[in-house]
Amino acid sequence: MKLRFINLLLLFVSLTIYSQTVESSAVVDKFNLQIELESLYTKQKEGLETMKSWSIPSVLFRYGLFNGVEFQLNTPIIKEKLYENDHLIHSLHKFDDMQLGFSINLWKQQNILPEASFMLRAILPISLKLQNEHIGKVISLNLSNSLNEKLSFNYNIGYVNETNNNSTYFYIANFNYNLNSKFHVFIEEFADFSNTQKTFHNISTGLGYIFNDRFSLDLSTAKGMNHNMFYVGGIFVYNFNLKH
Repeated sequence: MKLRFINLLLLFVSLTIYSQTVESSAVVDKFNLQIELESLYTKQKEGLETMKSWSIPSVLFRYGLFNGVEFQLNTPIIKEKLYENDHLIHSLHKFDDMQLGFSINLWKQQNILPEASFMLRAILPISLKLQNEHIGKVISLNLSNSLNEKLSFNYNIGYVNETNNNSTYFYIANFNYNLNSKFHVFIEEFADFSNTQKTFHNISTGLGYIFNDRFSLDLSTAKGMNHNMFYVGGIFVYNFNLKH
């Protein structure tokens, strides 16, 4: 039972590191602090076992250190419940592993050449209870093409080395369409390629609203294309300049 729970939990973790929309190729402006509050409900089923998880919420801090360079700190707060045959067999409420790193803009878009940034984060284990747990890492190349005034194509290609030393490659591809200056909609496909599990493909869709130059809200829902997974969530973004 414990081994099956750990396997399902590790599968869930690999799916949710980048489960809520594509990472931007643009970095936060110098001296700006951007706070992203993300709440996410996920239901993942494998055989007789079902994992339900809530982030309540997770927080991502992004700060512009220099022109084209930002510092990042992610502090997830997770509540998890594992069911077997609809009976609760495990419940956990915890701080998940923190992510600490940076993103640097490589170049701006030039004709068909996409805007690009490189992102690197260390995954810092909160506890060392799992045997051989170590500092993991997330490496991602974040790209974006503005196709016209309303439509953009955004995509990430990356690699995750988890704290248990499992490795996963991933990509996220996103079409974003601005209905007007306030509303946008998007459709997104993301996949994980693990050396220990099969490849998981997922499709999501969502919409966002910009309240003003400081506040915005994105809502999305996703479903597994070749596995039994569903999530619904939202991100509230607050951005302000610390020099003013």
